[in-house]
Amino acid sequence: MSDNMLVAVVTGANRGIGKAIVRRLLLQTEKPVIVYLTARNVDRGQAAFDELRREQLRVSDLMQQNELRFHQLDVADPDSISVFVDYLVLMHGTQCIDILINNAGGVVKREENSNASAAVPTDTEPEPAATLTTATAMEAPPEQGPDASPTEGGGAAPRLVTVRTCDHDTAYKTVHMNYFTAVNMTTLALPHMRRHGRVLFMVTALAHLGIFSGDLPKVLASDDLDLTRLHIIENGFVSSVGKGSFSKYGFPPMPFAVAKAGLIAYSRMLARTDTETEDSRELLFAAVCPGYVKTDMTGPYALLTPDQGAETPVYVALADDKRIRRHNGGLWKHFKPLKW
Repeated sequence: MSDNMLVAVVTGANRGIGKAIVRRLLLQTEKPVIVYLTARNVDRGQAAFDELRREQLRVSDLMQQNELRFHQLDVADPDSISVFVDYLVLMHGTQCIDILINNAGGVVKREENSNASAAVPTDTEPEPAATLTTATAMEAPPEQGPDASPTEGGGAAPRLVTVRTCDHDTAYKTVHMNYFTAVNMTTLALPHMRRHGRVLFMVTALAHLGIFSGDLPKVLASDDLDLTRLHIIENGFVSSVGKGSFSKYGFPPMPFAVAKAGLIAYSRMLARTDTETEDSRELLFAAVCPGYVKTDMTGPYALLTPDQGAETPVYVALADDKRIRRHNGGLWKHFKPLKW
């Protein structure tokens, strides 16, 4: 292993967009990189590793400069995160991570004719056909955000579904699976980021400020927002759903979008606080929307393939583009910064 190789970590990477991101990192020739494919399930993670490694061996020698590794990681388990980070430190030194892509997340599915819901991480097998998604991921297609293009990516645009209700169990599981896990992963990884490292959060453009009302847009976009207040907002959403008062406090009935909006605010906050510290490592942070990508989460009517969805996150992770530094902490989609 050469000392000048980048170290990249992709969470939830055994399928879908995460796997496509690993593939693009592995097959690019711009910068030598060690790519850690991580997944909660060892068997599925190993299967994805084997498949991508075979793909790499079939391409040109130039692409053999990159190295693929697999490590088990359950981002919902702080102990699992600590074990993985300790392994990285052991293998690469105290400050060892150049790229962290927080892709792991999930939706909540509910059995028909049942009040029980189950959290389904994106790196697990999809639920049986007898289940349905409730008030979560893609409550409306991501392309229906403020920068929507009905025919973007080709094909007919999916119907916009308005979700008017959600339940406490769905809200709790969705927020914890998509917001708190990414924050915990990032918090434990940050001390080990190398100078000029980059941290990405996979989000949806649906999580724009326009879905909130009252004072919430102003609070979420405030330069005074800190992590304690952001946690209060996310937990407050869950609590207000349980009481049926979420709209009173300016929240939409969209747990997935609320969780991802929290990550957009967190990305902005991290960029601001790193810049303000005297010992800044000049880290770059970004929230990236991959577009409406066809995965097990979204179903067959999405407009983009996972490989197309991986294009922008890999670009933001690797490109020497002054725009990325100018928009540190910002929201990106289709290679462009978006106004949140």
